[in-house]
Amino acid sequence: MTDAPESIMLISCVGVQDDLPLLPHFLAHYRDLGIREGAAHVIVHAPDPAHPGVAEARSVLAEFGHEPAEIWTDPYSSAAMWERRRVVQSGVASDCDWIINADVDELHEYPDQLSRVRDWCKARSFTCVQGPFIDRIAHDGRLARVSAAAPLEAQFPVKAEAMLRIAGTGVHDRYGTVKMMLHRGDVHPGRGGHHPRSGSGPVRYALHRPLAGFSAITHPAFRFAHPFKVHHYKWTDSLVTGLQRRIADPNVSPAGHDYGTRLLAYFEAHEGFDLQELARDKRKSPAGLPWRLRMTALRRQSQLRSMMGGVKRRLQAVSP
Repeated sequence: MTDAPESIMLISCVGVQDDLPLLPHFLAHYRDLGIREGAAHVIVHAPDPAHPGVAEARSVLAEFGHEPAEIWTDPYSSAAMWERRRVVQSGVASDCDWIINADVDELHEYPDQLSRVRDWCKARSFTCVQGPFIDRIAHDGRLARVSAAAPLEAQFPVKAEAMLRIAGTGVHDRYGTVKMMLHRGDVHPGRGGHHPRSGSGPVRYALHRPLAGFSAITHPAFRFAHPFKVHHYKWTDSLVTGLQRRIADPNVSPAGHDYGTRLLAYFEAHEGFDLQELARDKRKSPAGLPWRLRMTALRRQSQLRSMMGGVKRRLQAVSP
């Protein structure tokens, strides 16, 4: 494979029971970002190969010039799904290729053309860029049905911080509120796709350390201002059914069970979100430093913190 701009590829998984209404929006978004025909490698998960959703998923993928990476009919678990995505990645990408890993309910926002972001990473030897979830919610706060007739951003116009507000940190913790967005082919995502897998590498973060290592990541204003974002269209009418299925699975992770249980409890008590209790991004346009300067400032802040931490540890080691 070559290291041309066209070598940026997309890896994902679509569950035919819950995710199909999102799939055309998802593929259109990443096509517009520059993912060429044949460069989206989407695993199709179904209860059985004869499920009608398999044919529908194939048809939608074909409309955008893609074929399924595989039809997966084993029982779903997050661990199994991410392992299959890593296998797909190893099969289609060389070490010098670049990968967008995104779930079907995640539409990435980059501050520049994707190829320019890739080149910015290459010039600095970065191998992994992360971004925070920005929750996208219907205008009235309800868990709305996804329509094919309008862009997702128009159907779910509210930009908010809901995950931490509702579920807190808990077992899921703040490290579960960010995602890997763009990474080199020799970096593999761990379960959940939040961070590189242990032993993956070489990992060189764009911000010197994981984005969730910044204490400000729990502050909505910091999340909204970050140059790289993952717009999270999780909050649809299929959410409750999907969560019930997930936490009933004996293979669900402790973090997934804790997070899912908290969300279910919230939506059992509410018909939707109380938008007044959520921090929302109401900015009409980005503010502050240009994105490259913003990333440089955050990286230097991180490096300074690491340096000061090292000094503190050495002082403690020699203290009587």
